[in-house]
Amino acid sequence: MSNFNYRPQLRLTAVHNGPLRGDQLNQYGFYDAGIMRQMLKLIGTGEARIWALPIPINNEDFTFVQNLIYDPKTQYALVDKDKIVICVISDSPGWMTAMNKLGYEVNSGPKTNKRLKSAHRPTLLNYTFDHLNVKVVESTEYSRYDFQTSNDDLAVASWLRKPEVLERLLDGGFVISSRLVQTAVQNMPNFDPMTTDDTRDYYYDPIIRKSMVKELLSARVFNTRIICPLGFIKGNAIVADLPEGLDVITSPTNIKKEIRLTTGYQFQAEPQSSKKKVLTDDQTIINFPKLFPLQDMELWLSQEYEMMFSRAINNNLLTNWRQIYQRQWRDDQDLEDNEARARSLYSAYRWTAGDMRLTESPWLFESVSISNAAPLKKRVPIPCALYEQIIPESLARMAGYDLNVEEGTIARLNDVEVHVVNDLDWLEMYESHGGHDQDDFFKIFYREFEGGIYDGEKSVIAVRSPNGYGEYSIFSYVEGNYAPSWEMADGTVVQFPKVNGENWPKRLSEAINCGLVSYIGLPSKSLPKQERSGPYTQEDVLRDIRIAMSGGNVGGFVNASMCHSMVLAAHRPLQLCSLEDALDKCINPDSAEDVAAIDRESYAMMREVIQSGEPIDQSFWTKRGCYRFAKESELENINIQPGHLTMMFRMCSKYLAAYIAKVRSWSQENCKHREIIHQLGSRLYGIAQPVLNDFRMKIHNVNSLDASASTGHIERNNWETMYLSIAQKIQSFERVEDQHDFVLALASVSINKPTSAGKISDQIVMNRIVYPYFEAALQYYGIAKVPFFSISNNSVRIERYQNVEFYWTNKDGEVEMFTDALAYQQAHRLDSPISFKMPAPTGQVNSQLTALNNMVIKTS
Repeated sequence: MSNFNYRPQLRLTAVHNGPLRGDQLNQYGFYDAGIMRQMLKLIGTGEARIWALPIPINNEDFTFVQNLIYDPKTQYALVDKDKIVICVISDSPGWMTAMNKLGYEVNSGPKTNKRLKSAHRPTLLNYTFDHLNVKVVESTEYSRYDFQTSNDDLAVASWLRKPEVLERLLDGGFVISSRLVQTAVQNMPNFDPMTTDDTRDYYYDPIIRKSMVKELLSARVFNTRIICPLGFIKGNAIVADLPEGLDVITSPTNIKKEIRLTTGYQFQAEPQSSKKKVLTDDQTIINFPKLFPLQDMELWLSQEYEMMFSRAINNNLLTNWRQIYQRQWRDDQDLEDNEARARSLYSAYRWTAGDMRLTESPWLFESVSISNAAPLKKRVPIPCALYEQIIPESLARMAGYDLNVEEGTIARLNDVEVHVVNDLDWLEMYESHGGHDQDDFFKIFYREFEGGIYDGEKSVIAVRSPNGYGEYSIFSYVEGNYAPSWEMADGTVVQFPKVNGENWPKRLSEAINCGLVSYIGLPSKSLPKQERSGPYTQEDVLRDIRIAMSGGNVGGFVNASMCHSMVLAAHRPLQLCSLEDALDKCINPDSAEDVAAIDRESYAMMREVIQSGEPIDQSFWTKRGCYRFAKESELENINIQPGHLTMMFRMCSKYLAAYIAKVRSWSQENCKHREIIHQLGSRLYGIAQPVLNDFRMKIHNVNSLDASASTGHIERNNWETMYLSIAQKIQSFERVEDQHDFVLALASVSINKPTSAGKISDQIVMNRIVYPYFEAALQYYGIAKVPFFSISNNSVRIERYQNVEFYWTNKDGEVEMFTDALAYQQAHRLDSPISFKMPAPTGQVNSQLTALNNMVIKTS
């Protein structure tokens, strides 16, 4: 009997005219899944659901999965790394029925599962073109080198003329016309809650949508999929102003044959941007410790926290609204947690959009300030570094940039925010960056070497992630070119920090060329090749599942490689395969023999480390399960020490704790609501106080639950239920004026009455469910500004207004005009059915604003 806990979990869902949602039914911003949406539109009714469950570990679970895959409701299924993904389209039963009707042909192949993920892959841009003009060019078309002869001044070495080498020149990169992006942006979904079958909440904020559209139209690089009659075109596409009649330029390398669309051109795109704030990762620290001395990292971390706190108290933390609408769909991140953070940030955005300051809300100030520090929990910011693509000259020329980059140097194409290297360097560095292509990103460090062969030279060090021992390149910096800088808290500007240049490991490509490293090869290379052809069927999925069940622990191989590099710091002369090949085989398994061999290689590396007797980092050993490779008799004698990683983690914890304490202390002393909120809130203060007391008691009970107390994690649904009860209480008042006064009273009493722990918190009104009521009250009384918008031809126009005059019809039928919010409240309260009374507010607020019309004044 199958394990009762072995059941699929919902990951994505959408009705035919509603937005994309997750398993908690939260809307995923402006994202959509293009092919899934096509299927829903084709059917015109129903719902699409994407389910996931782990790779089975026994025959009973395999039988359970097999039944799901053969279920008539399953549209398609695939193996995605360590899980199985199943797509169900209601009202369209049968394997691939909806996709076939749309004209998709999905063929069996070693990477069909990887390509098929695009059917449900969320992206910001999705559009189906009837036709696109695609120009297919040879990989050497835009190179200034002669790869055909050996007699020309620009001729190249013979090994560079091999077809499998030459195709790398444009692998993973192509060019698209700006018209494609413009058309896709114009056709982004704008679901209307009044006309959809999906009745759950929406937050298609027009101001955020306008900001997002502006970003999309100015983006110069997109991670792009174009599924068309030619096949599946994939990679990072540079946007260019191509002439009429030309929409795409690509090389044959980028056209994959597993999936094609016979009836059109399905365009999917997600903007790719340079990241100027680069953080450490464990793998890069382990493989390149000279880039990360502990003393330097502590300086970087302390400066970052000092500047972050300054930005917080000066209301400068909320500057990047991409965090609200843009997501990273990564397996190591919880989609619902990301969505919850985005929604919390959305409340902060709405607060500041109304001209309120972050420092006017203690809960919001603490939440946003602390969430900004979350990335530094176990990582350190790196100054004078970028996270960007590196491309060869050929791709830059294909996009219209006539660059000549000399060998051994690197240039930044500022217009596109990518780095460019010489074509020959691009081909030479292939093994030193795990078989990179042009949709990969690199961590790029601008440094000056001290000692070694580069002593005194300003250099640019490129490291791809993932990376292994010796996987890096060093380029000479050309004076006058772009170079990033770092401004410290005291205003000191730093460029090209110094780094130890002694005893860097031999680059992997050089080690391979000189025979220091060689590969045995995966078993499948010596076995008869099993060609996969014909339509992709349920049997293909089951075959992939069986292979995944036989082994191929990608995390185990990566951890073993890192541990070997950290402890022994040397190339292994004889290896099974490259790190990239091992990752590819584990993620897209097509041979049981290969994945089993990869597991054996992981074991061999760890045994070599353990038997060396050298010190092993304490944190790495315990948190990455290294102990399972040791024999029981060896455990007591293994040399576990607090190494580089452990010391960094301790440092990060210390600085994070100090920062959080500092933020909370400052918040409690300085974050206060405006006096007008307290004055208006005094009317229903007595009704609000017991509601707040009850809310806080429920919070205490939830925090005291065994699950919460043991894990420190509170179930999101418990919070949602408490917030909804407050919203229902607000709605229970008949008059909207009383609703406004009650939520203002809640805000006031929450500030005036600390929690049982002595903390001041306005969480009761600042959470995403109650906040819209609080915002409406602030706007009603002219405390916060009101955004008004109009949409014309899918373009959003935004204006902000502020109430400065208030009108009320008294019992005698006379219309009274007020310019003072408190006086207006005194007038309308006479018509309220609420009998509970409080003393009249003390003091008056005299507005200095002058009305331009009978209701509002436009402020921006």
